[in-house]
Amino acid sequence: MIFLKKFLALILVVIFMFSGCEKSTKENAVTPQSSNENIIGVWINYNEIQNLIKDCDNQTQLNEKIISMLNEFRKYNINTIFLHSRAFDDCFYSSKIYPPSKYCVNNNELKFDILQSFIDSSKDFNIEIHAWVNPYRIRKDNKTDLINKNTLAGRWYAENPNDQRLIITENNIFYNPAYIEVQKYVLSGIKEILDNYSVDGIHIDDYFYPTTSEKIDTEIYNDYIENGGTLSLADFRIQNINTLMTSIYSLVKSYNKDLCFSISPSADIDADFNSHYADVKLWALEKGYADYLIPQIYFGFQHETMPFETILNEWLKLKTDNCKISIGLSIYKSGKIDNYAKSGSNEWLDNTNILKRQISIINNNENLNGYVYYSCEYLLNDFNENLKQEKLNIIS
Repeated sequence: MIFLKKFLALILVVIFMFSGCEKSTKENAVTPQSSNENIIGVWINYNEIQNLIKDCDNQTQLNEKIISMLNEFRKYNINTIFLHSRAFDDCFYSSKIYPPSKYCVNNNELKFDILQSFIDSSKDFNIEIHAWVNPYRIRKDNKTDLINKNTLAGRWYAENPNDQRLIITENNIFYNPAYIEVQKYVLSGIKEILDNYSVDGIHIDDYFYPTTSEKIDTEIYNDYIENGGTLSLADFRIQNINTLMTSIYSLVKSYNKDLCFSISPSADIDADFNSHYADVKLWALEKGYADYLIPQIYFGFQHETMPFETILNEWLKLKTDNCKISIGLSIYKSGKIDNYAKSGSNEWLDNTNILKRQISIINNNENLNGYVYYSCEYLLNDFNENLKQEKLNIIS
């Protein structure tokens, strides 16, 4: 019963990780999980980190730029930053597990510890720092020759290019969520962050299974069936994702019950379940998966197939006392044509009060706990007149 033994092994790994965790991170982390506080957040992605450090020759210059950014965030009452800490099987912090991100290196060494820099700079701003991790993503292309040889993926691929612990599609390379080695690797990385950084939370987004192809996990699924497993392939994959989510949640809580674990899935609940094998309904309805779900409702009111209020109401049906719901907002669309909106494609061109209206709806609904802007650079820069006016309307 190889698969069942591997599953039990994962449970033992998690239990081992939990032992002795409580004193490793700050004892009195204040998180937005408080019932009296809603998230007003912003995502800072890896490209924005690269731009941030581009002209910085030393830590002082970086600190000055971060403080300038945080001062700008005050206009929008930002209280939470979701900081990309691991984007592509690499990291923006000091790690013994992951190599430094190519977006933050100097002579193959980490140029700046971005995570620590934000933690230090945010102390006087009452802004929380949540480490944003992509647990499975290795590359956003299929260039296997560019897989970092210093990673687990690099070693596996060098040993066996057909290793099913790696999912290689036309557009992505991911770790396969089904394997105990992958689950352990992800959890070890999160534990390393919690051991060494006074973060206020751990955050992951919508990168789960990158394909529905039945070819990616034939070996481990056949092993599962041969040893008495009864789940369909789809349910098997859903179980794999669920196992990691509840394991991360338990790991985070073992350090400090007030530390926050949040997940930002796509806005399409059906696609989450059927295409990404992310059971967001379960995560919302049952305790032990996440403190917050932050669906990416990146749509205007006139979107033909995914209008904002319709999608928002679908998520409101999932609200329970077990998990809070905040909303991801698409400030990046201001002043642009949204071709996916079809008949509503010009909405973001013709209006400059879309976000203000969305925020008003969120703030006036007692079942919602705030919102998060995607992303940082659109709060900091006026890329077009619509965006500039949209932001003025938000703060007016």
